[in-house]
Amino acid sequence: MATCSTWMYRGISPSVFRALQQVGRKQGFNIPNSAQGKFTITVVGMNVGFQYAWDTSAQSLLLQCDNKPLLLGCGTIKSFADKIIAESGGRPG
Repeated sequence: MATCSTWMYRGISPSVFRALQQVGRKQGFNIPNSAQGKFTITVVGMNVGFQYAWDTSAQSLLLQCDNKPLLLGCGTIKSFADKIIAESGGRPG
């Protein structure tokens, strides 16, 4: 299983983080209610794992895909993450 580089997102206020959690639940995965943690999503039967660190004072989020199938590219995963972050009110940093 491969990993991707760490991506940074800005504008992650508590309300944006809650919106991210809500979008996650709608998509079928659970983002923990903590400033750092891990979660896994399933895309077309493939598990993709992430770890994150949210800096509440800087309102920034570091996200890294730390477990993915070799056939799934980091660019595709980042596009998916960027879309969810933008829908929730954040932006790429």
